[in-house]
Amino acid sequence: MNINTTDWKYYLKLQPNGNPSESNLLYTPTVNPEGTMMCMHYCSDPSYRNQTSVISEDVITWFFDREVRFLQEFSHLDSTPAVYEIDTVNRKIIIEWNNETLSQIVFDPNRDLNQELPEWKEQIGKILKDIKKENCWKMSLYPHCFYISKQGQLKTIDYYSVVPYSERFIDRKIIEEIIGPEGAYRFDESTDDGKIDFKKFFKITLTQHLNNFWPDSVFPKLFEEVNDD
Repeated sequence: MNINTTDWKYYLKLQPNGNPSESNLLYTPTVNPEGTMMCMHYCSDPSYRNQTSVISEDVITWFFDREVRFLQEFSHLDSTPAVYEIDTVNRKIIIEWNNETLSQIVFDPNRDLNQELPEWKEQIGKILKDIKKENCWKMSLYPHCFYISKQGQLKTIDYYSVVPYSERFIDRKIIEEIIGPEGAYRFDESTDDGKIDFKKFFKITLTQHLNNFWPDSVFPKLFEEVNDD
């Protein structure tokens, strides 16, 4: 298809303090003028993000490959955006989009997620249960990892964070470069003998970490619904 993205604009998430910022460390998101497509360009881009160090090409490629893999494997789920183009040479993925993520709603004091999407809790719960049926966890569950489609369907992005049950233990050295200070405790508490236990990481994320970013402390309850211990 060779979609031209030259006039697309950076997408910035809204932080809990209300300030805009880069959305992640791995890819640069740009959005077309109509707000209907996003390009996730896996690259080092100092003009987009304020990085203290540059993520290595090997790490960026490792996560790009996972993004492609799980977007394809989960393409049958209602919550997975349509994929319009994958450029493996330049590490670009173009997906369906709708203007903004939930961070623009959750962290705007003049907006109310319960009014704009009253069933958001139920929809997130279904997403987690659908991913569980695939024998996987998804670790990136911040408000900026979701958007509302034009049909009112909650979609989730950042599939690089999916971990299959069969790949529960991953060498920490593979992803050390993207561990930031804010969430480092989750990695530290989940690491044993150089490997991260992502089952433990998932539990910490849902029962502790996400309460700082979402209203109504919904994720501990959702964890109980998807926990199979």
